[in-house]
Amino acid sequence: MPLGGLTLVCGAACAQETQRPNIVWFLTEDLSPHYMAIYNDGEGAATPNVERLAAHGVRYTNAYSNAPVSSAARTTLITGCYAPRLAGSLHRRLQPMVMPEGLRMFPTYFRRAGYYTCNAQKTDYNVVLDKEAWCEIKGELDSWRFRPDKSRPFFFQRSNMLTHESKLQFDSVTWQTVVPRHDMNRVRIHATLPTTALERYTYATFYDRIADSDAELGRLIDMLEQEGELDNTFIFYFGDNGGSLPGTKGYTNDIGIHVPLVVYIPDRWKDKLGIPLGSVDERIVSFVDFAPTILRLAGLDIPDEMDGRPFLGESDSPQERFAVGYGDRFDELYAFNRTLRQGKYRYARNYIPYHTRSLFAFYRYKQLAFREYKDLYAAGALNDEQSAFFEKMGPEELYDLERDPDETTNLADDPALRPVVDSMRQALNRYMIDKCDLEFFPECVILEEAMASPSRFGEAHRRQIASYVAVADLQLGDYTPATQRQLRQAIASDDAVLRWWGLTSAAWFTSAGRTPQIEARALLSDERSFVRSRAAILCAMQGDRFGKEQWLSILNHSRNGAEGCLCSTI
Repeated sequence: MPLGGLTLVCGAACAQETQRPNIVWFLTEDLSPHYMAIYNDGEGAATPNVERLAAHGVRYTNAYSNAPVSSAARTTLITGCYAPRLAGSLHRRLQPMVMPEGLRMFPTYFRRAGYYTCNAQKTDYNVVLDKEAWCEIKGELDSWRFRPDKSRPFFFQRSNMLTHESKLQFDSVTWQTVVPRHDMNRVRIHATLPTTALERYTYATFYDRIADSDAELGRLIDMLEQEGELDNTFIFYFGDNGGSLPGTKGYTNDIGIHVPLVVYIPDRWKDKLGIPLGSVDERIVSFVDFAPTILRLAGLDIPDEMDGRPFLGESDSPQERFAVGYGDRFDELYAFNRTLRQGKYRYARNYIPYHTRSLFAFYRYKQLAFREYKDLYAAGALNDEQSAFFEKMGPEELYDLERDPDETTNLADDPALRPVVDSMRQALNRYMIDKCDLEFFPECVILEEAMASPSRFGEAHRRQIASYVAVADLQLGDYTPATQRQLRQAIASDDAVLRWWGLTSAAWFTSAGRTPQIEARALLSDERSFVRSRAAILCAMQGDRFGKEQWLSILNHSRNGAEGCLCSTI
């Protein structure tokens, strides 16, 4: 079968299976529910075909992509794993990572069970492609129709690019001459964004693209019906990450990782699942759960190595559901953020808290509305909620999403909510240590030491990860003599990564005006450039000045491109 230059052939293991459902994933790029009428009492883009699915299925109101950008989110989707434990959370990976021992990309299990697995155009994983996963890897919207044996069930994945962030990178000529179909005066602008003519135009244009994507979904539904497959096909409609307006995609705030999710339940399966059609499910689910869910629907075993839990058709579990979000490197920009959504709260931990969210990333700022956002801040024309994007993040955030869905009021310092903050912080720390979150190591160290098996490397270094978490969490308290002693011990450690974390926490205290008595000049000649650069940041905050040649010497000392890139993100 033709695969755009690549041909794969299903072997004898692809046995006929007529009692299993077909499963379709329709991914819409860079889309949060915030822009859709079906999620906002009629405000937003109308999506009649999504509504058609919802009327014959279930709409989830709290679905999360885990990561706010495609390759990191899709790595969790295809593996069923928390991507940072695979070193798979860095967008535009410098080198693909290997899967955990004993685990395959989930379509492989479908294919071995007799399914025809086909993917329409996009993979975009940060792990090495499993060559057994797809019968067809570069198909089209109707490629499932041309499987050699029509009696075989199929798993089909379609990535629709019509809503991709790039569609909003229009020029000033387009803005002045192309009129959106949606009314620019009837858009709901997120509270953190300015209400300008350009912002309204960008929103209306995005609504147009959402409608275009919905039209393609309608064509797919019609094809399934024409082929007699609709009454045996689960259709999952969801965004591949949040976005796509300024400050959304690429950021771990709620709008950056909150995605729409609607699941069509076919007639043949509605009674077996016992879910009322047209229902709304408010449980928290995330991409880590998607692979286990569809394996369960197909009657297949869920590998122990997967981190998620199935949600569709499962009876209510006594264990509360939660979603962990992660943000690491986005193209050339390094960030390190983790979030926990549990109940009505979203807790955020920002590990480089002296950074702003607005750090420059070339691809983000190609959007005219993004550049206008930055210019308005520089001109002092934004209010406090809008300006927060350009100011220091601080180490901790807490939002009540029921009362404050736009996340305008950080409750982390509210004494009445201290028990909530403490509980969610502890839960997030437990999760990261249990999963061996590798992004506590700089990317260059991962590439140098962990590539044979990132997951095994993490398990072997769990205690070190816990020590890095502890030093980073010094950022959360007052600057006491005990804190100063711990920071000095960290930057004197034989472990370069611990030195790096000690310097990072000391830099936060300095940026917050607490001026820790930490002498870092000796580390300007450290053996590792990532330590030298963080020492230079701390020294600069303490009043030292560095010229071009000094910064170039730090970059030139880097052992590889990943270390140089990290050093350039101050």
